[in-house]
Amino acid sequence: MIADRHSEDYHPITWVGRVPIYVTTLLVIVHVLCMVGVTIAMAVTDVPRVELCPWLAPFLYSSADILRSYKVWQFVSYAFVNAPSIWFAVDMWLLYSFGREVEKFLGRRAFLWLYVSLLLVGPTVLTLLALLDVPAAIFPAFLVGSGALHFAIFVAFVVIYPNAEIFFLRIQAKWIAAILLAIYTLEDVAAHAWVPLGVLWLECASAVLMLRMTGVTNASFDAWLPAPDHDEPPATPRHKRLEAKPELGVHESIDPLLEKISKQGIGSLTKRERQQLEQARVALLEQEKHSHR
Repeated sequence: MIADRHSEDYHPITWVGRVPIYVTTLLVIVHVLCMVGVTIAMAVTDVPRVELCPWLAPFLYSSADILRSYKVWQFVSYAFVNAPSIWFAVDMWLLYSFGREVEKFLGRRAFLWLYVSLLLVGPTVLTLLALLDVPAAIFPAFLVGSGALHFAIFVAFVVIYPNAEIFFLRIQAKWIAAILLAIYTLEDVAAHAWVPLGVLWLECASAVLMLRMTGVTNASFDAWLPAPDHDEPPATPRHKRLEAKPELGVHESIDPLLEKISKQGIGSLTKRERQQLEQARVALLEQEKHSHR
């Protein structure tokens, strides 16, 4: 799926001043603009909830609308109907901060494939279940908002960098994902929100499965479990492997190690990597001595 790609697939689409513009950046902009439109629609119709706004109803996913009226655009549009709230801000932060890292790791095309697949998997499964005449207590099913989609993007980041330390408390990403998933699950169970709960777990599982299909996450999964020190190199973005040169300078040879330290902490280095870092330090000191002579 991610073979035969060019190195520019991993670089920003463009730059605005010194700010890199990735696909993730554009997605955040589109979601924010749509949120502004939703806010205007709710204000004009004077309704407190998105689901009650008649102007927005055609854009929410409804299995009944799909099967009876063939409103197929709802497979996509539901995720762009978000009311203004602090949770929407968190949602956009998850997409921008962690989605950008996933995009840089996988490449632009593979990231788009992942995003669109996660966008479609929930409505697709719900429509298939509706065709099977699932009890009316669950169907017709409704979906609105992008919360599950962007949490699944965060799960994709966690799969790639499970030991990355985020927040000022230096908590590893895998534990944050587990805690948030447990909280979301308990909230949905308490509210009897079975459809959102099922879609949340479905999209998270799909993110893990699709990353497994890329063939770049096997080593990362080992980091979820304690293991003895070994010499296997950490998982690195595919483009770095494609662009690697037979002989690297001192700086180039330690760049992957510095990147790993920045994301997972110095304690994540293996014994061999620590030796490599020490050898590079000695070599740099020797070069500095020669430069002063």
